Amino acid sequence: MSHQFSLFFLGVTGYIGGSVLVELRNRYPNAQITALVRNPKDIAAVQAIGVQVVQGSHSDFDLIRKLASEHDVVINCGDSDDLPLTKVILAGLESRAQAKPDAQRKPILIHTSGTGLLQNERDGAFHSDKIYDDNNLDDIKGIRVDAQHRDVDLEIFSAGKTGLIDPYIIAPSTVYGKGRGPVRNLSIQVNNMIRVALRRKELVQVGPGTNVWNSVHIDDLANLYGLLLDHALSGRDKSADPFERFYWGSSDEYVWGDITKELARLLYARGAIQTETLKIIKIEEEPILNPTASNSRSVSNRGIALGWTRSGTPLFETLPHEVEWTLAEAEANA
Repeated sequence: MSHQFSLFFLGVTGYIGGSVLVELRNRYPNAQITALVRNPKDIAAVQAIGVQVVQGSHSDFDLIRKLASEHDVVINCGDSDDLPLTKVILAGLESRAQAKPDAQRKPILIHTSGTGLLQNERDGAFHSDKIYDDNNLDDIKGIRVDAQHRDVDLEIFSAGKTGLIDPYIIAPSTVYGKGRGPVRNLSIQVNNMIRVALRRKELVQVGPGTNVWNSVHIDDLANLYGLLLDHALSGRDKSADPFERFYWGSSDEYVWGDITKELARLLYARGAIQTETLKIIKIEEEPILNPTASNSRSVSNRGIALGWTRSGTPLFETLPHEVEWTLAEAEANA
């Protein structure tokens, strides 16, 4: 793409953020991109992508507000639950809009939420046939106020109602696959299940494992960010309601019990655990497995309308690689 614009990016050292920024750098070679990096040891790796780096943390509010006010676009892949950070980003973008009332396009925010919004009981059991459609405003508006990420999302929707900025939200499901970013390239849900198994020498599962989630390959998710940014920059978006700018990052559905059984088989075959038999636990025993214990079902019809399709390897076929990558990580950290 030949778009000329400036982008301020948060979360480049993370799994999702790193892959998204690499995708955007390749997709928009003429964009002026600045990334916030906290740890000095990561600066060189991020600069190697071909972006400018500003050192700072998410608590450097004055710096973040200033940077947001100086860029056409802000993308936050750094934290889905930091409400003060979100307010500062929004304030910076709103000040930019007020300073440039005659600009051809409004400042743009793309914020990363997550389908943890839809989590219900964390007992490993199937609970509902309900599938949330991002093209159904009642579905998105009806998400519980006390849901994970929801306070931040509602703040962003509220900012969209002012008409000063164009804020968008992408809410990924279980992300998998090897990332392309400069620092972290392994995901959380599946990989944490493997990490716990390596520590305990057994694969654990919360409850009966009949609970259902969606998944999305990291490359497909990065592509969705690119498609959405292109859409936002194009001026074609005539959304009247801020809730129309909410996108699930969801592809295929899977049952968690199928994943745990296959991981147990793979890990036992590698000699990494002592038994192929699953250990059934309650979530309180391993809280880090929280996302693997609930249900979260969604369909990304808005993404599909942008031309988004799945091209990445399905989750189940990726599991042997996830095992090998996580075993290599454990060996490197030993």
